[in-house]
Amino acid sequence: MISKKLYIVLIVIIVVFFFVIFLSFGVGNILQENHKATIILGDSTVWKYQNKKWLNVTNTNSLQDLNWKKYEVFQNNQKFGDYYLWKDDTWYLFDKDKNAVNFEGNLLAYDANYDLNVTSFMEDDAINLEYVNSLLADNNIPLDHEFSNASHIAFDFDQDGVVEDFYLVTNAFTMDYEPDSTFSFVFMVKNDVIYMLYESVLNGGSLNSCKPFFNSFLDINQDHVYELILSCGRYSVAEQIDMLYQFQDGAFKIVISNQ
Repeated sequence: MISKKLYIVLIVIIVVFFFVIFLSFGVGNILQENHKATIILGDSTVWKYQNKKWLNVTNTNSLQDLNWKKYEVFQNNQKFGDYYLWKDDTWYLFDKDKNAVNFEGNLLAYDANYDLNVTSFMEDDAINLEYVNSLLADNNIPLDHEFSNASHIAFDFDQDGVVEDFYLVTNAFTMDYEPDSTFSFVFMVKNDVIYMLYESVLNGGSLNSCKPFFNSFLDINQDHVYELILSCGRYSVAEQIDMLYQFQDGAFKIVISNQ
């Protein structure tokens, strides 16, 4: 027979095991379910995050409810400060005394009940085109094609101490010539593997396309892996497209878009 003392030891081990599992997974899930955030991007996008779900805010009354609330504001992905926001055709910023504040550049603002962790990044010209050229060749695009933008970001996306390389190349909105086809590729390289975010190859003029750009890196769900906001500008007065990506199951997936 199993002694009473052994029963007690087994029960303690089981209790400790489930307690550790709860601390490892349960607490994090409970905290994430309580996370609430409103994210504003430029003049065309408002996202709400609640109960681990995303919602596009487009209703006029819902947008008006966001007026005169204080937000943490970023300009061109750099911390700008805490300001009140009010929207007409565009968002206007006001300080604590309700004085208007001059703002120019790419707007990201958020109001959240937790630290959303927006991180700045440095973008430079893409010098190493090895991976770019492989994508061009795969799509039968001449390697000497002119780019309207070819940029690179070195960024520790998964916070493991090793930087990943992000590339963006496009010939959208070329000014001095009209290409036969318009292409845009945005991807990450990790351990010599290409992980695609955005890929578009269109026949016809570049003015009918969408020109992508890196908008923001931020850790929304506090899992120590960044989410990425990629935006895409269209010609003339057409509304900008904003897309929020998460890295899930070895691939980038769009969690929410304003389109």
